[in-house]
Amino acid sequence: MAILFLSMTFNSAKAQSIQISGTVTTTDSEILPGVSVVEMGTTNGTVTGINGQFQITTHSNAILIFHYIGYLNQQVKATDAKKNTIVMQKDAKALDEVVVVGYGSKNKSTFAGSAVTLNAEDLNKSSLSVANMLTGKAAGVQVTQNNGTPGAPLTIRIRGTNSINADSEPLYVIDGFPTNDGIGFTISPDDIASISILKDAASTAIYGARGANGVILVTTKSGKNKKGFITANSSVGYQKVINRYDLAGPYQNATRLNTLFVAEGSTAPYSPGRLDSLKTGLLSGTDWQSQLFRLAKTSDNTLSFTGGSAFTSVYASLDYLNQEGIVIDSRYQRVGARVNVDQKVGDKFTMSARVFGYYGDQNDLPLAPSSINGFLKQVLRANPASNFGDDNIQLDAQNPLHFIAATDRGNTNYRTNAYFSFKYEPVKNLVIQSDQGTDINSSKILYFAPSTVPAGIASNGLATVTNIDETELIFNPTATYSYKWKEHNFKLLAGYNQQTYIYNEDDLTATNFSSNELGYNNLGTAQQFTAASGKSEIKRKSWFSRIDYDYKSRYIFTGTYRIDGSSVFGANNKLGYFPSGAFAWRFDHEDAVENLNLLSTGKLRVSYGITGNDRINSGLTAVNFASDNTTKYTLDGVDQVSGIAINNLANPNLKWEQTASLDIGLDVGFFKDRLILEADYYNKQTTNLLLDRSIAPSTGFQSQFGNDGSVENKGFEFTLQTVNIDGKFKWNSTLTFSYNKNKVLSLGSNNSDIYVGSMKPDGAADFESPFILRVGQPIDAIYGYEYAGIVQENDPVLKTTQKNSTPGEPKFVDVNHDGIIDANDRVILGTGVPDMFYGFTNTFTYKHFQLDILTQAQTGGKLLNLQKEDLEYPLSQGNTLATVPSQVWSPTNTSGTLPSTGFYGNPYGGWVNSKYVESSDYIRIKNVNLSYSFPVSMVKHIGLAGLNIFANAQNLFTFTKYTGLDPEVGNLVDATQQNQNGGRGIDFNAYPVTRMYLLGAKLTF
Repeated sequence: MAILFLSMTFNSAKAQSIQISGTVTTTDSEILPGVSVVEMGTTNGTVTGINGQFQITTHSNAILIFHYIGYLNQQVKATDAKKNTIVMQKDAKALDEVVVVGYGSKNKSTFAGSAVTLNAEDLNKSSLSVANMLTGKAAGVQVTQNNGTPGAPLTIRIRGTNSINADSEPLYVIDGFPTNDGIGFTISPDDIASISILKDAASTAIYGARGANGVILVTTKSGKNKKGFITANSSVGYQKVINRYDLAGPYQNATRLNTLFVAEGSTAPYSPGRLDSLKTGLLSGTDWQSQLFRLAKTSDNTLSFTGGSAFTSVYASLDYLNQEGIVIDSRYQRVGARVNVDQKVGDKFTMSARVFGYYGDQNDLPLAPSSINGFLKQVLRANPASNFGDDNIQLDAQNPLHFIAATDRGNTNYRTNAYFSFKYEPVKNLVIQSDQGTDINSSKILYFAPSTVPAGIASNGLATVTNIDETELIFNPTATYSYKWKEHNFKLLAGYNQQTYIYNEDDLTATNFSSNELGYNNLGTAQQFTAASGKSEIKRKSWFSRIDYDYKSRYIFTGTYRIDGSSVFGANNKLGYFPSGAFAWRFDHEDAVENLNLLSTGKLRVSYGITGNDRINSGLTAVNFASDNTTKYTLDGVDQVSGIAINNLANPNLKWEQTASLDIGLDVGFFKDRLILEADYYNKQTTNLLLDRSIAPSTGFQSQFGNDGSVENKGFEFTLQTVNIDGKFKWNSTLTFSYNKNKVLSLGSNNSDIYVGSMKPDGAADFESPFILRVGQPIDAIYGYEYAGIVQENDPVLKTTQKNSTPGEPKFVDVNHDGIIDANDRVILGTGVPDMFYGFTNTFTYKHFQLDILTQAQTGGKLLNLQKEDLEYPLSQGNTLATVPSQVWSPTNTSGTLPSTGFYGNPYGGWVNSKYVESSDYIRIKNVNLSYSFPVSMVKHIGLAGLNIFANAQNLFTFTKYTGLDPEVGNLVDATQQNQNGGRGIDFNAYPVTRMYLLGAKLTF
């Protein structure tokens, strides 16, 4: 009987033995070879092959454990493993990550600086530009979309704005190649493997002269030691304008204009019959916003190959982006190609090549934020009572859209980047490396305004052709030696860097065209020409070193020293010296802390260092000569001869702008790192500002570059990562918070104010500067009058501060109490740059579904809503907001909230005033991405190794009290460096930010 029972038990167990086979992939549907698959509690196991597939014999109740370095372990029932593809989730342990740093990489556990590394899966999905991938993802990193023009670059600031007249953008390093300008749209987001952002001086000082504004290290994808596979990623979608202005309709505006003209003693422009036709709809008029904005299509496509062997690995890609703008006649196209190759030669030699080519074609629009000819102003103020048929909607010169359609604007850009690295290890632990390459960037900017549009009427047609060629050469040898003695670890780095940047520009202007048909395509039809050309060259030579030390991975020290030489400075000040030091203590390794069993990780960081900035134009230390219309003269009274004149006042003592930075950081993890907090306090002071200051007119010049003033940025940063639910259903969150207080400490010996952004928004307006640089105030301070309401009948101000005013005009506060309203009563009305930024990312995963939601927010900033002020101009002979007629003050409407004459040309006060300075605070659902990864077992029959489909929405919802189209807009008065740093915060003639919807698929073959 016992024998029979044992036999039955054995046969039953044998019957329950099953063979399990399946496939393991990442969340991006990439197959994972080398994954360990072990039956729980046994030694029975296997490993996935190069195709990510495994096969194991086990029993039906077994639990299989899937393990792969850098990913979370997965426990799956054997029967479920047979049915579904196993998707491995990346390990969220912050202190086990690898941080890419200058000239190398480090484990975050032994990294003493302040940095964040974002892998491809951590970045914003379906982004069209690399900068957009970073939005809301890193504390201390402000990414601003100033306007929605297709192909327009985004503004990035790391821990605030350091400079006034020097470039404040971070340094971009692409695969080890420091570039002279931003990355913008030139790189396909699909090519990105990871992005590291270096924030404190201990991390950036290794880049010396170029690291003062932070460093963004972009690492593109590499080949892999496995069977090659092809990935096709394609998305299509559309964009639409988020908001529209509520403008007066044809009848309403015609009635307003009749009232306005009659009040001025002129004849009413609209007869009773025409008014009646507009009222009844017999004359429909034109909705200019409907004519201006459109539903714009977007298509983004990438094809890539990844593969290789133990000795050769290759990544190659081709991408094409075609993005229409939501404003007619605007678009952007990008074509890019990349080949990344790594080749091992024996055991000691490795060669790497990174070759990238890009072509961009942008048709932008005349934003003209400081001009009355900006396209948005012209269209919004257009008369809605005008009627144009479909055939001539853009052909009639009276049509405000005509100058957009008739004006030909084209910006093309070609860029080639070739970067080669040779690595040799002659003896163990000694690596000698030589990096060299070139970055060639060619741009052509074409413009033609025919004689039928405002910009070309006076000159009977106007064409400009600008050719810009930029070349950057780099040579960068380094030597690295690693040494371990007992529990002491040392790593020494020494290197040399030589870079040459060459800039060439040729400009040609042609006027007085005999025909408008050919424009800049045949300048021979023009009668008059002016030409200009210029060349500049900047050379940099640097020597640098770094020592990394740790004891038991518990006590960590990093020290760097860099000497930079730059040709932009005078002979006595060409060299800059930039040291830094950082210390970290892994206190979670201490016995007392381990015994408490409270922390899973814990690290305290302190760093201090000095970095520099030399990003100004070359030639400022010496006299420059120029030729223009002011230097022409005649010898015979008939013929003109072009002469030359001194263009600037030299400053041979010009020297480095320097930023000293202190950072104190704390990294802690709880509950086996299911909750990780990273917190930083920093204080940066930039001294010897490269400042363009006004000088005495007796010198013959208005300004001179020198080293005057200082700026401070200090603040806090927090990043909180949590694993909220960890099971079949997973929920991970990341919250980032940044607070930065910016303050001007000094502006030179006399600390006199600097006015920024002189402009006039309308022909009836006066020139005013909306911004001011003042000691004790932040950069981007909005400067204007305090609005106090409307002057009423018998108002006391008619006898005191505003004696020449009349009832109905605006009233302002006499701030200095001198009895009169004038320019001395202007005050700081806020700052165009918010001081707090938030990002909140939530990732939900269930089986093969994944939902990513990014929420972005900002507080503490202001915007001068000049677009609204312009549309509320009561004397406008164009259109206005629909609310204007009922809100304008009049003797019969004394409760009206709008001055009867508006703010243009007012004898007291001005158009920059507190009535139109609004909060730019907002909360925005920035990016929502829903994806589904098909099980490999479902798609392998059609030749696919992976298939992922996704739906994406960007700028989905915005919660704000701002009354303009978008609170994130911060247009520039002009593109000068001073305005880029200290002149953000005006909403006028800005291309609206868009809402985007995309559908796409990613296929792996």
